[in-house]
Amino acid sequence: MTVKQLPIRRIDRADVEAIIQAIIEDGCCIIKDFTDVATVMQVNEEVQPYLDADKPWKGDLFPPETRRCANLAGRSKTARENWLIDPLIRTLTARFVDKTTSNFYGETKHTYTSEAICSIAMTFDIGPGAKAQRLHRDDKNFHVDHEDQSATGYRVGSDVMMAFMVPGIKTTVENGATIAIPGSHLWGSDRAPKLDEAVAAEMNVTDCWVMLGGLYHAGGANVTQNERRVVHGMFFTRGFHRQEENVYLVNTAEEVLSWSPEAQKVMGYEVSSPNIGFVNFQTPLQYLRGEGVGDAFVDFDPSQEQPK
Repeated sequence: MTVKQLPIRRIDRADVEAIIQAIIEDGCCIIKDFTDVATVMQVNEEVQPYLDADKPWKGDLFPPETRRCANLAGRSKTARENWLIDPLIRTLTARFVDKTTSNFYGETKHTYTSEAICSIAMTFDIGPGAKAQRLHRDDKNFHVDHEDQSATGYRVGSDVMMAFMVPGIKTTVENGATIAIPGSHLWGSDRAPKLDEAVAAEMNVTDCWVMLGGLYHAGGANVTQNERRVVHGMFFTRGFHRQEENVYLVNTAEEVLSWSPEAQKVMGYEVSSPNIGFVNFQTPLQYLRGEGVGDAFVDFDPSQEQPK
């Protein structure tokens, strides 16, 4: 039986609607010219000391030849202030990850939107000899029950997370480029992925791989003699979910307060509407700044619909 493999689309950054349509239909695509070489090289330089200091992984999650730099937001100013707050990323997470719901207080309808936040941001450095990962879905951490959408088509809002990966070098089949099964975001939870359904997402340094959390994918095997495949990953989930990486314990208040407001927000230092994540009835940033609360506490979400 011949297995049909869908190709991975390569789409210019400027064609936002085509990117959105590819994600709806395939669950993934490669964004061309997402960034520039100088920015990638600067991020590579900023994370290298942490990659050098990392220890081999003992277990099945990562090959032992892999090195990691966790807390990318705190350790790379360039990644934080360029990629994590990139307007295109925000456009895509708003479309696929944000969650808007309404409920009633008495007879008054209130509507709230929980905006996407970064669940984890880290750099992967996969060395020669590393075996391929097993095909998997990244949303396993959020215990998603996937319904089969093969017949109906994709329902926007059925995924709770999405990922963006920027290569630090040109990625190839030989050095372990990500493999993925386009269209597998439509599968139900009871369908297992097969390796011969997957295709490689080879990328240039300025590209960006984007995928939904329900897409089956894996890091490929690095069969080269001397190439290390470096990839910078940023993973986003809904603001009311617990983040995979606990950045609140590894970045000091002084460090966080030096970040841009956009970076602070996407890393979870604001309240998720209507009131998830407050500290002593203040927003995390108010608490870190040592601001007082005045004469009375106020609602966290001033944009909510008010009674008429």
